[in-house]
Amino acid sequence: MKKLSNISISTIEIFCQLYLKGSTKVVANDLCLSQPKVSRAISALREVFDDPLFIRKNNQLIATELAHHLHISLSEILTCSRSIEEDAIRKVSSAEPPIVIGTVPQLEIGLAQEIVNDAINHQLNRNIAISTTAWSELSEQQLIDGEIEAAICFKPSTRKELLSKSIIQHRGGYLVARSHHPIWDDPSIDNMINYPIVKLATMPFPANKSPIGVYAASQGKPMQVYATAPDLGSAASSLVNSEAVMIVGVKAAVDFLASISGIKAKKVDYSQDRAILKGFSYPTVYLWLKRAPDGKVISPMWLQKTLEAYIIKSHK
Repeated sequence: MKKLSNISISTIEIFCQLYLKGSTKVVANDLCLSQPKVSRAISALREVFDDPLFIRKNNQLIATELAHHLHISLSEILTCSRSIEEDAIRKVSSAEPPIVIGTVPQLEIGLAQEIVNDAINHQLNRNIAISTTAWSELSEQQLIDGEIEAAICFKPSTRKELLSKSIIQHRGGYLVARSHHPIWDDPSIDNMINYPIVKLATMPFPANKSPIGVYAASQGKPMQVYATAPDLGSAASSLVNSEAVMIVGVKAAVDFLASISGIKAKKVDYSQDRAILKGFSYPTVYLWLKRAPDGKVISPMWLQKTLEAYIIKSHK
């Protein structure tokens, strides 16, 4: 004899339908099954309970005494199964679509958690899905196509479908290098250009130029690029394992790098910073948001404010 646990929910459903309708043909039609499949399901139950369950009389299948008792329990199992299935469907259908933000690496640290916290503060779904993706030249189209919800970057957008908001300017850079780097004996720009530089893949300057690299070239000492890092983690690894230096303008990114064992950061002296930025404008952070055809921004106001606040906080 087989165990009841070997019997599927679909077999139990066939039993309950047959109990009510008394015809394998009607049950097969109602459940979109073949008659042989209905018959096999009942045969499986007969083997489990060692009972015919249904006896044919006048072209009608009549339930046995055991089948009468079983129907009460099996119909409860079927009801529970349907309830669980409906709950699962409701949860899936009510799940909010993920929010994806395109961002430069300097402004990625803690961004997803900041959005989650603010969503909770606005009594939204606690399980809201947030993720970030690297900003690139494709981000404008991704935002227009709805692949991302917003973008944080260092250049304005000219696309009419997007709102491009200037949020804040960097005001001073930080020198970052390994803790025991000789640069700390003399952290002047004329000494910095004696060492290779680590660049991030997205720089806040036209054509991704490095101001210190331009300064070095003007002094007849072109700087070597040790690495172009896609993110802050990769940049930190390069700094720890080399004589390279790095200049970063976003305070949150600086704090992240300085928190890593073996790395030190220090604000560049004002006069030195101005010399580095000679010929460059102060870098500006922009927030891109998608517009509706009528010109209104599509993103919810709470998310706009969260992103703006996050950008400003990251510079303090």
